[in-house]
Amino acid sequence: MDLKKYAPEWNPAKLLGESGLGSDRPGTSVFRHVDARVLLPAAFIVILALSAATRWYVPGTVFVVVLSITMYSVRSRAAYLKLLLYPIGIAVFLFVVQAWTYGSTVFFTVIWPVYAQGIASGWLLANRVLASVSILFLLVESKSQLELIEALRWYKMPVELRNLMLLMFRYVSVIAEELTTMFHAQQARLGFSSKLSWFKKINNLSVIAGMLFIRSFDRSYRVIMSMQARGYRQNADIGGKFERFAKKDYLFAAFALAIVAGIVLVGVM
Repeated sequence: MDLKKYAPEWNPAKLLGESGLGSDRPGTSVFRHVDARVLLPAAFIVILALSAATRWYVPGTVFVVVLSITMYSVRSRAAYLKLLLYPIGIAVFLFVVQAWTYGSTVFFTVIWPVYAQGIASGWLLANRVLASVSILFLLVESKSQLELIEALRWYKMPVELRNLMLLMFRYVSVIAEELTTMFHAQQARLGFSSKLSWFKKINNLSVIAGMLFIRSFDRSYRVIMSMQARGYRQNADIGGKFERFAKKDYLFAAFALAIVAGIVLVGVM
């Protein structure tokens, strides 16, 4: 029996597995050799400046520039553009909601009145979202997860939070693999056949979700027992000495401050 015709067109495991959150790979962007202790605060300061911008073309320009830099250096452009579809969907949703709910001047009517103030506000919010997310994507592409967490250690983030982040990054991919295995097993048993109703398919997905929760809890117990057997303690903080900042780090910090000043002068004042 050919099971392909019974397979759904989407796989819920791809929401976790294709995101790349569970991998620890080195960055490939032009900012690869800039210290993570400089990149991390620079990214969030620029995002804060963008959140205060009142002119849409400021975050829009930042989005186009950062998108171009990332597209030039990213390993797979198709995978990056696919990942970018999620924030684009959020930006479109914010734009539509603002256009239909905010303002007093009716621009035109599509089922409900669309307001001119809402269009302007929604367009600004959409550009802010896209610019901010593109900066975070470039940050992740520039540095690995371990480098970013080591930078947080330099900023004195509590060790419990950093260890929790490491475990989360590690086991997102594990959960995705487990979900894929159970999904394919259910699919092989015609759990998503075209002859079944949508209610039955959703019920089968709920069964997978319940089993995934139980297996995740069981795996977490076995992991913590194995870590304790190897001498792990809750306040254990293992890390080497930090290197001194190089000239390129100071130059990038000055460059980031110049960008923030430009955003504030052009987009806020």
